[in-house]
Amino acid sequence: MKKQNYKQVLSIILIILYVMPVPIYSNSNLPTINAEAAILLDAKTGTILYEKNAYNTYYPASITKIMTALLTIENMSPLDLITFSYEAIFSIEAGSSNIAINVGEQLTVDQALHAILLSSANEVTNGLAEAVGGSIENFAALMTSKAHSLGATSTNFVNPHGLHDANHYTTAYDMALIVQAIYDNPYFLEIMDTPTYQINSTNKTNETRYLSQQHSLMNIVRDSQRYRSDVIGGKTGYTSQAGNTLVTVARQGDIDLIVVILKGDINYYYNDTTKLLDYGFDSFSSLSLNTSGDILTVAPLYSIQSGKLFEVASCGITTLDDISVVVSSDVYKKDLTIDMNVASDLTLGTSIGDEVGSITYSHDGKKLATSPLIIAEINFLPAPQAYSFPSVSSSSPLFGGILQTIVGCFLICIVFAVVIKIHKHRQYLKHRQRLKYRGPLR
Repeated sequence: MKKQNYKQVLSIILIILYVMPVPIYSNSNLPTINAEAAILLDAKTGTILYEKNAYNTYYPASITKIMTALLTIENMSPLDLITFSYEAIFSIEAGSSNIAINVGEQLTVDQALHAILLSSANEVTNGLAEAVGGSIENFAALMTSKAHSLGATSTNFVNPHGLHDANHYTTAYDMALIVQAIYDNPYFLEIMDTPTYQINSTNKTNETRYLSQQHSLMNIVRDSQRYRSDVIGGKTGYTSQAGNTLVTVARQGDIDLIVVILKGDINYYYNDTTKLLDYGFDSFSSLSLNTSGDILTVAPLYSIQSGKLFEVASCGITTLDDISVVVSSDVYKKDLTIDMNVASDLTLGTSIGDEVGSITYSHDGKKLATSPLIIAEINFLPAPQAYSFPSVSSSSPLFGGILQTIVGCFLICIVFAVVIKIHKHRQYLKHRQRLKYRGPLR
């Protein structure tokens, strides 16, 4: 029994190791990170470029609001109105981030999203949750379900704002996947690109509320020393239990990087982020491997007739999507291993766009990218034709030449036969003459 249990445990460990993404490290020196957990992820491909305790669970604090924003953008329009309930406003703990919303006050979704992503307003987050999910509890369930659908299966959300709850947790890897799902949304980036914002008078107040971006790497006015022009999105977070948490998205050229810091120290979490961004941009480069539509190979297409296969067309094969990978800067396309598998039994009925195989790119045994292969074009072969001799008319020169040859051969044969006949007759006469002079036999 013990031996059987040992085998079961070993099998589970092997499955986890197989499923868990493998980081692709550069030959450059790895940065030293102070935070308890961190990850550097290539946003386009999902390649992990660095990780530290990325699969351990921690409290996310207000970076939770990125998931709230994702669900809101997916389910509501910017000009939709939200009316704030008593529970939305007064269920948050005293002293937590807010913009002093009144019961019954109305904001547009656009105003509310700016309030939660720039100023981390907790009561506004509750209002969005009620508008999307019907209640805060229902919305929290939607958050967890959405996280799991993105692959963030070690995450559990119980509220939309991230205020502390022992059952509200995530991992650096999971949080990076959530950010990956929203980071290139144009509307999200538009909000992120707003260093300051104002909410004018509403149905409950004549005052103007002024909001500003709290992420120091994104607001040159807030922190000119730390500001980075390549940072295009992010969110801060803090509770005493979570420590400092930080999400950052940066773009240089054709590389987009996501950094997640969990359980960071107030004196180091921005430095940790900057170290990881510098490491990512300095040590890695993007390789474009294939553009969808480019023909990678050709496969035959068969027709089945009387149980036999006859090739009737050739199929141009391409990838379903454009393929690019992020690799160490000293790795080139020629260094990659390509494993292409295409079905060998394609028959009539196969159409353009049908999936017929897959292609995988690897380096040093580590899989970098996989894509389905589809048919991009079908070129039918010309139908086979029976061979026929050229026809010759009686008036053509060819016919005249053939006729002359036949007649000539016939005359030669006649002359040859006459000569043979004459020769034989002469031989006969000579033989008779000799017999005449020899006389009768005795």
